Amino acid sequence: MKNVLLFAAILVLPHLPGLRVNAQEKEIRFRAGTPSFNSLEQKQQESQRPAENLANAPAPPAAVSFRYAAAKASPAVVHIMATYKPGYQRPDINPFSKFYNDELWPNTNNRPAGKDYTGSASGVILSSDGYIVTNYHVAANTLSVEVQLPDKRTYDAQLVGADSLTDLALLKIQARGLPFVAFGSTDSVAVGDWVLAIGNPLNLECTATAGIVSAKSRSINTLEEKGGISSFIQTDAVMNDGSSGGALLDFNGRLIGINTGIFTLTGTYTGYSFSIPVEVVRKVCNDLLRYGKASRAYMGIFLKDMPYAPGIYVDSLLQQGAGMRAGLRKGDLILRVDGREIKNVTAFNEMMMLHHPGDKVIVSAIRNGKSLNVAVWLNSQQEITTQTNEEYTPLLNKLGIELADLSETERGRLDIDGGVRLIKVRRGTVFESNCIEPGFIILKVNNQPVYSRGDLLRTLMSCKGRVLLTGIYDDHPDAPYMVELTL
Repeated sequence: MKNVLLFAAILVLPHLPGLRVNAQEKEIRFRAGTPSFNSLEQKQQESQRPAENLANAPAPPAAVSFRYAAAKASPAVVHIMATYKPGYQRPDINPFSKFYNDELWPNTNNRPAGKDYTGSASGVILSSDGYIVTNYHVAANTLSVEVQLPDKRTYDAQLVGADSLTDLALLKIQARGLPFVAFGSTDSVAVGDWVLAIGNPLNLECTATAGIVSAKSRSINTLEEKGGISSFIQTDAVMNDGSSGGALLDFNGRLIGINTGIFTLTGTYTGYSFSIPVEVVRKVCNDLLRYGKASRAYMGIFLKDMPYAPGIYVDSLLQQGAGMRAGLRKGDLILRVDGREIKNVTAFNEMMMLHHPGDKVIVSAIRNGKSLNVAVWLNSQQEITTQTNEEYTPLLNKLGIELADLSETERGRLDIDGGVRLIKVRRGTVFESNCIEPGFIILKVNNQPVYSRGDLLRTLMSCKGRVLLTGIYDDHPDAPYMVELTL
């Protein structure tokens, strides 16, 4: 069995996945005539006061020095102290790795029942009126959040919104005239460039560490969203417990990422740190500010990387999806989206993350050796799935899945009569089985055929205890695959 490195959250908190946020979900509706909205970029431009403490801090010299960047950004990197609900515990440890070692972690599983737990992390001020970005796993499941500025002023923070898929949360403190870190761009850095990380590792306030960009668009399947969108900047800047939510900066002190995790077998830094790209941070935080939740565009296509060729392969499409409606087909090779080269599925997913439902994108592809451009109007994931009846919501939450019916074309191509496609896997019973991925087509439950999404859900509602799922993947339709779950 392969030894697996596990992606671990880097803060003194006992649990990352599966947490519920104390923020109400809000339905997103796009319509004309909505009230004026000031984005975080507009707030930064209007304030004209990015964080700076530039006494004795010259512009970047020819030699490698981060004195300028550190002095510019440090006043806007805050220390977050969060209090969590009683019963908050660490997850089970993967036998081939561990989240943290017991020397650094309080033994939360042995804490007296009913006691609150306090954790420490980092955050970055994005506007002079007190909007602060941190990680979802910092803000989730909290009773209270306190923010301490580098000048030792403290404020109670309110949760504006949070998004588990990107591991981002937006906080608000009641203050004015605050220093903030200006948005930069990941396009301004390349593999090998120097970067600076600032945070509060191990409660060491306002700690700066430097490293290089080791990789961009690094794909990692996080615990929160198996098969979900995960694209990170990889660096070798030192990060540890408490660095979560801190700033990753370019040489000029501009924000290029929010620090979120490390690869580790020991619980501490071993050379591999990961940050959420600033483009994702900016888009998601503006969504949280405007709607209270992230608005995510979806093309409704399943893709595969091409190991020996440029582009990504369209493996299948959802009948209700934007891709099929626009004219994309199975077998198309996507090379660019809006003129930007797409080298792998991770890069495509990151680009979709930056768009909203209703946006138009131009997909450049090759079909049967010929080039073509296809205009695609993106929709939301809710638009391509049948609305769930309330009676099935607890079951779907327990399983941690989203489903879609197959089109007649798909059924004909696969030579099957029914079946339901698994389009997303979150933490839940299916995730914990660790054996099926998005794209799996469920054909039978306990050897009884299922013909539609509703049929599958009704069948599962009647099951107790051991459940045997039988299904296939598109690329191996003649090889049935069986999975055992417990309900």
